[in-house]
Amino acid sequence: MKLSICKLVSMARQVSLLGILCAVFWTSAVIALPNNANTSADPAQQSISDLPILRVGVLQFGTINWEMDTIIHHQLDTQRGFRLSVHPFASKNASAVALQSGAVDVIMTDLFWVSRQRGQGKPYVIMPTTKASGGVYTSEEQSFTQLLQQNDNSIGVAGGSVDKNWLLLQAYAKQQELDLFAHFTPKFAAPPLLNRFMMNNELDASINFWHYNARLDAAGFSLTLPVTTMLKSLKIHADVPLLGWVFDEHWAKNQSSLITAFVNASFSAKAILTSQAAEWVRIRDLTKAENEQVFTSLQNNYPDTLLTQFTIQEIAATQQLFAVFAEVGGQELMGTTTEFNANIYWSDALRIWQSQQ
Repeated sequence: MKLSICKLVSMARQVSLLGILCAVFWTSAVIALPNNANTSADPAQQSISDLPILRVGVLQFGTINWEMDTIIHHQLDTQRGFRLSVHPFASKNASAVALQSGAVDVIMTDLFWVSRQRGQGKPYVIMPTTKASGGVYTSEEQSFTQLLQQNDNSIGVAGGSVDKNWLLLQAYAKQQELDLFAHFTPKFAAPPLLNRFMMNNELDASINFWHYNARLDAAGFSLTLPVTTMLKSLKIHADVPLLGWVFDEHWAKNQSSLITAFVNASFSAKAILTSQAAEWVRIRDLTKAENEQVFTSLQNNYPDTLLTQFTIQEIAATQQLFAVFAEVGGQELMGTTTEFNANIYWSDALRIWQSQQ
C-alpha cells in the first residue's frame, strides 16, 4: 500500500520529535546521577554528612566550650571540610584517658602532661594556644608585698600542689630570697570554693583559674602579683605557652589535612571572640556570668589568656620554665623527664603559627 507524501512527512516529524525527547530524557538522567556514581566526583560537592568527623574532648564546664560553640555556630568546621564532634568530660584525667583509649582525637591540656607522656614513650604532641597568665589576687586593702610583712597568712590554690602558678610563686619567692612558707599557709580547694572564701575574707590571697580571677576582678579584688612579674624576675621575658591542643603525632601525620583544618577553625573562633562583642551576647548563657560586672570582666580578661605568637623565643622561654619547675615541682609534675625537649610540639606548629601573623 502506498503512503501519500503528506503521511510520510507526518511520520518523519513524529520520529524526530521522539528522538529529541529521548535525548532530553537521557541527558537529564545523567545529570541526576548521584555523586557516588561518578568516581571522579569533586569533594567540594560532598554533603555535610560525608565530611570526616574530628572528635574533641573538653572539660564539661571549661571555657574552651565557648570556642567550640563558636566553631559550630559559624560552621567554621564544615567550611573547612570536617565536622566537629565535642565530647565533654568531668575532669582533665578523664579527657586524657579518652585520648589514650582512642575515644577522642584531640584534647586541651598542658605541655607538662605531654612531656611526661613522651618520657614514657607515648607519641603525643601539642599545638600551643594558651599562655601562662593570672597570678596572686588579694583584697584592695592589702597587697602581696604587704602580706609578706606579716605571718600566718593563708593563700588558696585551685590547681593542687603542682599548680603552675603556685610553683611559679615558690620559684619567685626563692629568687627574691623570701621564705614563702613562713608567711603563707597554702589551702587547696576547688575554684568556686576558693572564690567564696575570698569573698568572705577567709583567705588573704588566692591563685585561681582565669575565669574565677575575672570574678574576683568584678568584685573589686586586685591582681597584686601577676605571672608576668614573676616570670621577668626569673629572666623569662617571653610568653610561656602552657596549654594547647594535644594529639597523637602518628595520627596527625595520617590526618594532616584534618588536624590543620581544625587548628585553623580554632584560630578563627578565637578571632571572633576577641573582636566581636555580639558573639559574647550570643554565648552569654555559656559563660555562667552571675551579673553584668562578671560578664564584662570575663569578656575583658579572655584575650589576656591567649597566646599571640609562637616562635623560637617562646620555645626558649618554655625551656627556661622547665628548668625552674624541675627544681620546685619535682617528679610529681615532671615525671621521669626533667629536661625540656622541643619534640613535645607538633611538627607543623611553628609553620601554622607563622601563617597567623
